[in-house]
Amino acid sequence: MLALFCMLSVVPSISSGQTQRYYFYKPAQTRGSDAIFSPFTLLLNGSFDALRISAHEARDLTSYHWKANFQNVWENVSNPFASIRAFGWEEFRRQELFNLSFDNNSLQFIPNIADHTIGYGMQYAKISEWYDAHGYAQPVLWGIGTSLVYQYVNEMMQNENGGGSYTNVDCIADYDFFNVLGYVLFSFDGVKRFFSETVQLNDWSLQPLYVPRNHHLENTGQEFLLRYKLPFAARYAPFVCWGVNSVAGISYRVDKATSVSLGLGQAVTEMTINTRGEYLSAAPRLSTAVGLFVDNDGSLLSSLIIRGGSSTNIQLNVYPGLIDFYGIRPGCYLGAGGNEGLVFGVTFMSLPVSLGFER
Repeated sequence: MLALFCMLSVVPSISSGQTQRYYFYKPAQTRGSDAIFSPFTLLLNGSFDALRISAHEARDLTSYHWKANFQNVWENVSNPFASIRAFGWEEFRRQELFNLSFDNNSLQFIPNIADHTIGYGMQYAKISEWYDAHGYAQPVLWGIGTSLVYQYVNEMMQNENGGGSYTNVDCIADYDFFNVLGYVLFSFDGVKRFFSETVQLNDWSLQPLYVPRNHHLENTGQEFLLRYKLPFAARYAPFVCWGVNSVAGISYRVDKATSVSLGLGQAVTEMTINTRGEYLSAAPRLSTAVGLFVDNDGSLLSSLIIRGGSSTNIQLNVYPGLIDFYGIRPGCYLGAGGNEGLVFGVTFMSLPVSLGFER
């Protein structure tokens, strides 16, 4: 937590000299994922990202041990050195910071860097720009506050273990180190300029659905796009899209704003929770995934993910703005296969969460 307090004092001073230039938030965008972006969508997608790789019955929001998980995360992130010392400094370094292993059980540092530093750092900058565009005083502090909330709940959801109390160094690495590093890095114009101009970093988060019948929250999650336009082939750009579904491939620019992207990779279909005495850790189970995407100047219009495993095998997201039906521009989500069966819902531009149907 010491690093967090230092960040709260340093970041506003770094950002105070900014001009009103927006690197990631696009106020004029009226279509796709950028058009529906708001603090509410960020809070939902960021907080409940882990639900999509949870067991089917665990997606019932009434079944969570909210108080126990809040306390468990707090006990770890508020006293990190004691938890790391008990876990083992070398094991913490190997599992959470960096190593040269290709074992799934030892690669937690990759999402720590890709998600918590680069992805979440960009989202901190983007939501701060949203607050500025909507006239909030101290938009940077609002951006930090929003980020701290969803990232804490995110650690709670990942920490679900039946209400037990464990030493969990993963949330320490995430919340006390890599998240803070992302805030600091994306407070510098040079970093934001690189990730918005030299390469294109975008937020391709999902469209949350609430299913009243069983209190499930479906289709929540954060996905990120990193794309580089080839100087010798203007219409082509290699890309990587990562999150729970991670694919890499090629984007083809159809016209001035529209791109179609096709990629191949792997998806996390579930997490295996490992306990060693009082210590808790998680390892992913992976399956092959194929992704097809259509975007408008980086704002995702539609995506189709096909993957194996026990979780949803087909995921189709159509974002508001792609289809105009007599002046109404709805989106939709369709998920099929795996343990979830069929999930469907119609989404709207002005609603951060829509009603869903599941069978």
